[in-house]
Amino acid sequence: MIIAFTSLKEKIRRKEFTIVSVIGALILLTFGSGSGSLTINGKAVTDYSSLAPILLTVVNAICCGLSVVMSLGTIPNEYERRTSHLVWIRKIPQHRYHGELAVANILSGLASEAILFLAILIFMISYGKTGELWRLIPAYLILGINITIVSAMTSAFSIILPRPVSGAVSAAAALVGIFHGLLSILKDIIGGFAGEMIKYFLKVIPNLHGIQREAGNVLCEKPIDLHIILTGLLGAYVFGVLILVFKRKSS
Repeated sequence: MIIAFTSLKEKIRRKEFTIVSVIGALILLTFGSGSGSLTINGKAVTDYSSLAPILLTVVNAICCGLSVVMSLGTIPNEYERRTSHLVWIRKIPQHRYHGELAVANILSGLASEAILFLAILIFMISYGKTGELWRLIPAYLILGINITIVSAMTSAFSIILPRPVSGAVSAAAALVGIFHGLLSILKDIIGGFAGEMIKYFLKVIPNLHGIQREAGNVLCEKPIDLHIILTGLLGAYVFGVLILVFKRKSS
């Protein structure tokens, strides 16, 4: 795992990681502390059960977006810098090399999530939920499935597709997953060919919105749907396998 930890240290030093994580945490603290103005249908949202899922939505969007950015160039950069040849000399197989780089991508996304969850922790304390802080752990792990999916997906696509294409495909897939619930309603309204296309995309793209919702249910003491969580884990596994299967020319 030396390759993974070396790559992870490089990622954490990147300015994108620091800037996005800090700005995201400030946004969460602003709205979570009541200093910001958050309204729905003209009414201020101030109660815990309404704010917690909204803050998790923000965390989900920020971390998924950052995961695409941080994962997009990791594997291609190694080939462009020709550092991959040092790996071949040491007889490290390509699938292991790609796998460790992808692990670094995933860990960097989870690190960003951990930073943002510190803001959620402060939010819970401010609402007198100190006895429920343990719920942050399962919520973090559940939401981490989304980050794992997006990081693994972007890593896999970056192996076989040009960088602009893999970035566009990964970002589009992440957006579909984040807005899975809204698109599910939209397909029924639109109908026809467009509705069928949306229905197809919703079937093949993991339901990131559903997984995020289950993380919110944990924080709000609501029952969770294990099927959605298990389906998300299956999606992460599939993209993980693709990382090990996809090959790239070493030259």
